[in-house]
Amino acid sequence: MEAPTCPIPSFSGVRARVFLDVQAEEGVESSWGVRTSEARIFECPASGLRFRLPAPREKIAAFYRSEYHERMGGEEDVRRAEAYRKENQERVGVLKRYAPSGRVLDVGCSTGQFAAQLREAGYDALGCDISEDACRKAAALLGEDRALCGPVESLLDRLRGSLDAITMMDVIEHFDDVVSPLRAMREMLRPGGTLFLRTPTLRSPFYKVADLSYQLSGGRYKDAVLKIYHAEHFFFFTERAMRALLEDTGYEVLAIDPDPLLWENFRSAEMRQGPLVNSVLAAVYFAGRLADRGHGMKVVARRPG
Repeated sequence: MEAPTCPIPSFSGVRARVFLDVQAEEGVESSWGVRTSEARIFECPASGLRFRLPAPREKIAAFYRSEYHERMGGEEDVRRAEAYRKENQERVGVLKRYAPSGRVLDVGCSTGQFAAQLREAGYDALGCDISEDACRKAAALLGEDRALCGPVESLLDRLRGSLDAITMMDVIEHFDDVVSPLRAMREMLRPGGTLFLRTPTLRSPFYKVADLSYQLSGGRYKDAVLKIYHAEHFFFFTERAMRALLEDTGYEVLAIDPDPLLWENFRSAEMRQGPLVNSVLAAVYFAGRLADRGHGMKVVARRPG
């Protein structure tokens, strides 16, 4: 099979290369309960973007059953729920600097917790998600008319030109196509409207350690790469790739900054291994903080006008 070209429009003439091709019989489970037994990851040599080929829509939908959103929202862990709330509050503060008020759509809203915090901060907040289970819970929290179910592109006619801001917290990496949704969201924003997203970054030391563990073991140790390139993530961004993607889809990029997970969140989500592995994870986490290389990046852009 010939390698695909880069999905970012300005690099569409660049042929990607296979970066990683791993299979395991049992696989490993992500922090959100999705089991990954293979990772065939391509890399664009020009932008640094890594990606896997899209899965069938029914397989993607199966990732996001109710258990996924329960774990994501911390419903099974009071400490994690509180950590998410604290983390979300900081993100509300970031949005306030660029869009102090107005109508906001939280894309990939899960059970509606971040949208609810946006509402508490004075925004006219809506949420959308592809999971029917999540939408039912979000509707109970936000109101039936404020939890919209389906792909964000399907909402274009309804929301065209009506939004002051759109938020996506750890969502864009789950899309099987990043170009069409971003173009649709641009049309939903009013001229000058803000897009604020957060996504993992390949600058994170966790990617470096996972890749190195696989290489140094001669491909025998697979758990780390299968855990970090887990099955429900289709795109893995560098800052250069993110900037190019947003500019290609009609945005002006205002800021790209490191966004490390709070220690409380990381500890409750990831520190579930044995003592040795937990010690290594903690060391990598704090090394990343010291080097200002967060697990993620927060990105702010706007629709020109």
